[in-house]
Amino acid sequence: MNRRKKQIHLFSFSMLMIALLGFAACTTVERPSKPSASGRAGELLAVMEPRLWDGEVGETFRQVFRAEVPMLPQREPMFDVIHIPKNNFTSVFEPHRHIFKVELDQTLESPTIEITRDVYSYPQLVVTVKGPSPAEIARILNDNKEGFYDRYLQVEYIRLQNAYRRMIQRTSYNVVKESFGLEMIVPEGYYPVVEGEDFVWLRKSATNEEFDQALMIWSMDYTDPEVDFDEDVIWDRRDSITERYIPGQFPGTYMATYRGDPLKLRPQFREVTLNGKYAMEMRGLWRMEGDFMGGPFVTHTFVDEENSRLIMVDGWVFAPKYEKRDYMRQVEGIMWSARFPDPEEDEEEELEGIEGEPEVEVVPEED
Repeated sequence: MNRRKKQIHLFSFSMLMIALLGFAACTTVERPSKPSASGRAGELLAVMEPRLWDGEVGETFRQVFRAEVPMLPQREPMFDVIHIPKNNFTSVFEPHRHIFKVELDQTLESPTIEITRDVYSYPQLVVTVKGPSPAEIARILNDNKEGFYDRYLQVEYIRLQNAYRRMIQRTSYNVVKESFGLEMIVPEGYYPVVEGEDFVWLRKSATNEEFDQALMIWSMDYTDPEVDFDEDVIWDRRDSITERYIPGQFPGTYMATYRGDPLKLRPQFREVTLNGKYAMEMRGLWRMEGDFMGGPFVTHTFVDEENSRLIMVDGWVFAPKYEKRDYMRQVEGIMWSARFPDPEEDEEEELEGIEGEPEVEVVPEED
């Protein structure tokens, strides 16, 4: 299979952004004839000359890719960055899942960004930034950081989804599909805890320690986009649902977000595209009202047009003894697989694997 390449020439220093974030999460195509990608979860290989790494470019690169993951209870970097000098980038490192190359080329009139999928392995993303000066390279890195984050995380989610497809938890998969018409790649370990009216709570718990990864899905009538996608409305609805369905270990305790004493912390919101559907993402921290439990969560709100329903898919982590970035991304990998199936597709074929490139468009910011 020919490698897929997208090259963006930057004729100005206007910011590039990800306009559409979505995954062809359940599209089955021929898998590239490449070896499986290597590297730990969250690792990013930075390939550049030492003189760039030790100067303005390297400093900016570290600030961008080692920036804190938003809405975690402790400091954790977006990526674990490993620097490799260009001359040392041999075949040993080529299969790495996330590669970012930086090159100084003084013959260029303007910087370029090249984004390439599955060059040496699968799934893999290789980004190459070239610029005529260190200052311009640094600017490109900083201006496009959100787009770079999304691109690499897409590949991370595809890796997780491909693994989950090989160990589907059929009971949970069927509960989600029968209750909401959604196909979601729920792996082994997640079991239904509560099934209410238009509500499901799936939970994965450790046997001998305090650890939970969980998903909840709920729906309601879709009435008005001005209301249903209002940030405060989405926030209020989550707290209403968790108070009703997610109890703590003691009587009178329940899950809530931080919105008053001892801490008022507004969640972060952004618009995304989930398998071709407009969605609002909410990311924040939860706590147990009346108890000392807490952790990160993320919610996706989107519309089931065929049934005039608003659907919310929410995931969270409780892991007080551990860092939470990778555990949260595991949950998000499941969430990003949510889709309404095409009735003409064969279900058994769909469950065999996830292939294909995420549907993401990179566009220049309008003046």
